[in-house]
Formats: sequence, C-alpha cells, structure tokens
Amino acid sequence: MLLLSLTLAAALYAPQQPAPPPDPLKVKAAVAELARAFEKGLASECVAAIQNATPLIDASVIEGIARGLKSGDKLVVSAALEALRAMPHAKSSSALVGVFERDKKLRKDPELAVKLVKAIGQHQFASTREVLAAGGVNDDAGPVIEARILAIANVRSVESVETLIAMMRTAGREKIAPYLPTFRVALMRLVGEDAGHTQEAWMSWWGEHKKGLEVSAQAAPMPREQQLRWDSFWGNEIDQGRSKKRGERGNDGVGGK
Repeated sequence: MLLLSLTLAAALYAPQQPAPPPDPLKVKAAVAELARAFEKGLASECVAAIQNATPLIDASVIEGIARGLKSGDKLVVSAALEALRAMPHAKSSSALVGVFERDKKLRKDPELAVKLVKAIGQHQFASTREVLAAGGVNDDAGPVIEARILAIANVRSVESVETLIAMMRTAGREKIAPYLPTFRVALMRLVGEDAGHTQEAWMSWWGEHKKGLEVSAQAAPMPREQQLRWDSFWGNEIDQGRSKKRGERGNDGVGGK
C-alpha cells in the first residue's frame, strides 16, 4: 500500500490548480487494466490497477475504480476509498455517497467507514451535509460519528454550523457527551470562536449568534489542542506546533462546491 499512500499524499498536498485533462490513451489503458483486474478478482492486481489509475482524473477511470468499493476484499475497498478521496471530481463524490447510503456492511466496519466518511468530506460538496448528518449520533460506532462531524465541518458555510447544532440536538446530554470535544473542534473550525465544553453552552451561543452569522472562506487558527485534532484527522502537515494546510491553500479538501 506504500505506493498508494504516496500517490494519495501527492494528490492531497499539491496546490489546488486546474489540472489539464489526462492523456486519452493513458485513460483508455487504465480503464482496461481496471477491468481486467476486477474480472480476474485477485486483490493484489486490483489494488495495483487502482494505484496506477489514481493520478488520472477522469470520469471513466473513477467509474472503474469505484468497482473496488463493492469488492469483498478489505484491501481493495480501502484502496478504492483512498483513491477516490484523492481524485477531485463530482463523480468521485457521488460514488462515495452512494456507498455510504447503501452499503450497511461497510458502515459496520469502523476502519473502512471512517475512511469513507473522510473521503466524502475531502471533496467539500455542500450536498453531502445532510447525508453525513442523518441519524445524529445514534447509528454508527464512535469513530465514525466523529468522522461525520469533522467531515461536515470541512464544508465552510453557515449551513454546516446549523447542521452540527442540529446533530447536537438529536440526543440528550449523556449521549452527546463523548462527542462534545469533536463538536467543539468542528464548530471552532467553522466560526472561529469557542463557546465552551458543554452542549448547553453551544446551544446558547447559537441562539445568540445565528442571526447574521457569517462563516469566512478562510479558517482562523485554533488553539493547539483543537488544531492538532483537526490536522491529525485530515492528515495535514504539522510544523513546529503550527499546522500547515495543504499547500497553504486555505482549505483542507480537494474539491467541492
């Protein structure tokens, strides 16, 4: 998986600039390689085909890689999730969201489910907020719920703040308590303020600030503890106690609208 990790890192840390369309001959070859690999069904060949295809941001390549999401092999599913996370394209997001909504078996594997949620959040599409928030804090394992919270916060908008506050209201104090530190990081990331450690404090803050609230395009730095939590989740580079956003781009995703 080393090659895939390096490919993913290169894609995520690269400056966010419009990429030229990939060579059609390379696209055709990658699609054919993916088809052959999945037809044979050998996990090692499927993973290799996914790795080779990841740099080619093309709808047909993404469609070929997305076949890996239905694989019965965890390594192949993981490779496909990481590849689609690194491929900024609406088709990547739609494939990931489709799996999130339909594949209950994958959702029950916390490791894969966190990767899936992170991949969805990486693309920063506003349309995914409602999908990620559904069920509040009641339906998934703890790490998956935390991932959903942080993924919503990667879409910088007032609606994301509203969505997170609504998630906080889906359960009582005891049920919400384990997730309050994550809610706090997510909301601080969006609004640049800290209302405190309790559900009640954030509800009160929302009541006072929701009218006229604006979310800046650029996130403000957070205290070290919260910034490290955010950066460690997204895999951001850490430099001498200060977080560096990928390419100093002003956001942590690879695309989105």
